Amino acid sequence: MIQDVIDKWLKNTQDALVENYDALGLRASGRWARSLTPYQSRENNRFLVGIMGEKYTGAIEFGRRPNRNQSQEALRKWVGWAGSTFLADWVKAKGLRISPYAVAWKIARQGWRVPNNFNKGGLVSNVITDKRINELIEELRVFYLKEIRTDLVNTLK
Repeated sequence: MIQDVIDKWLKNTQDALVENYDALGLRASGRWARSLTPYQSRENNRFLVGIMGEKYTGAIEFGRRPNRNQSQEALRKWVGWAGSTFLADWVKAKGLRISPYAVAWKIARQGWRVPNNFNKGGLVSNVITDKRINELIEELRVFYLKEIRTDLVNTLK
């Protein structure tokens, strides 16, 4: 069944994303890995397949710009929130001896670039490659060719 081909590809791709996440040393809380959710839908003869993840996936893959609002009040508010929530968790999980508020301040003022000392890059782009996508396309092509052949043989009988 076509659903099985797509499910298998999505599962393998999700597993490869988590494996790459760990290999790159990006795991802190593990929330990113747990958030990955495969999806698929079909409209007429078109399939839409993918894997949803956390909103911050793009920042892990590409980096992050500085905060748009650089006023002291806005920076203080963001640094207070980030330093006491996800950055506190990140610093603790990584075993770093640094203030999460200092990290938050630097991020708010300068953003971050990927690659960097903590992220060499490629979280998603090392896994979701043209080769991987073409493998799915080939599996679907083979599946449909078998279906057409079976239909043709049954019709000719």
